[in-house]
Amino acid sequence: MHKENKMDIAITGASGNIGGMVARHLNARGLPLILPLRNPAKAPDLPNTEARQFAYGDFKLAKQALSGVDVLFMVSAAESPTREQEHLTLVQAALEAGVQHIVYLSFAQAALDSTFTLARTHAVTENAIRQTNMRYTFLRDNFYSEMMANLADNAHLIAGPAGNGRVACVSQKDVAEAVASVIAGIAAQNRAHDNRTYTLTGSESLSFADIAQTLTAITGTPYRYHNETVEEAFASRKAAYPDTPDWQIEAWVSTYTAIAKGELAAVSDDLPRLLGHAPIGFEAVVKAQYAR
Repeated sequence: MHKENKMDIAITGASGNIGGMVARHLNARGLPLILPLRNPAKAPDLPNTEARQFAYGDFKLAKQALSGVDVLFMVSAAESPTREQEHLTLVQAALEAGVQHIVYLSFAQAALDSTFTLARTHAVTENAIRQTNMRYTFLRDNFYSEMMANLADNAHLIAGPAGNGRVACVSQKDVAEAVASVIAGIAAQNRAHDNRTYTLTGSESLSFADIAQTLTAITGTPYRYHNETVEEAFASRKAAYPDTPDWQIEAWVSTYTAIAKGELAAVSDDLPRLLGHAPIGFEAVVKAQYAR
């Protein structure tokens, strides 16, 4: 007997951070979940879930893992030179498996010419999803506050070519809660999220000087920001991580140059509207990580 009103939900990345939090939120709401994973043994131990063998770049396996799925939450594949192709393979597999709605975790201001190199893949992925007949919801998050709180080196120095640029960073916890809220709405046949794009940011836009100042105030240890040139940034990363491939170094450096160009500065009110409450501030994220 085919399901009438129940939508089957799949969550990719459930063994990771965002995917794991989203799975827990939805599980707490009583929703059964399919968890497609490269290693199903790493699935979170949650009731009413089914882990399935899956790989982004394996069309046959991905299509099989998504069999019977109505709503797919798609987090990014691991950073690699083949990530774009893996995403395109998964989108095609989802389409052919009969997925009705993809909720895709994208990136703020994703565009084919984004300064942040990894955002370009998100733009390509969004375009591929739009070209299908699947409904979609794109949740474009800014850089994570948790990452921003951990950019300093052992000498408590944040170094990068960001100038006086600002970043409207966002907490991973808020992103996961917003994603879960959207998926729960879709599962309840709410069509308000159909073919919508939301930008998820914090409620403030911070310079790296602001970030260093907050870290100093909360930890009691002096942090500072050094505005490197782009050349210095490439040289310092290559010296510190000599075995890292060029594309990865370029991604790291472009984190700062994208901020310098103002591409991540805009504050959006999409997140508080999805959450029904104010976002977690950067200061609260730092306190949770550092305060004793």
